[in-house]
Amino acid sequence: MNKPQFAAMSKVELKRYLLENRNDTEAFHALMDKINAEPNPKFYTIDEIGELEKLIEAKRTRENL
Repeated sequence: MNKPQFAAMSKVELKRYLLENRNDTEAFHALMDKINAEPNPKFYTIDEIGELEKLIEAKRTRENL
């Protein structure tokens, strides 16, 4: 049986493949390489977190009216 071209697969396709082939370490490493190649998530400052809390509270207040 031929192995799929993991480099050509998307993350979703690799995850789906791994669910059916849990012992395929080559596929696992290909998925980890794709995940590690993504840019790091944005980090927020304390001030930005405070603004987010205000927005969440305002939305909750509107929904409870």
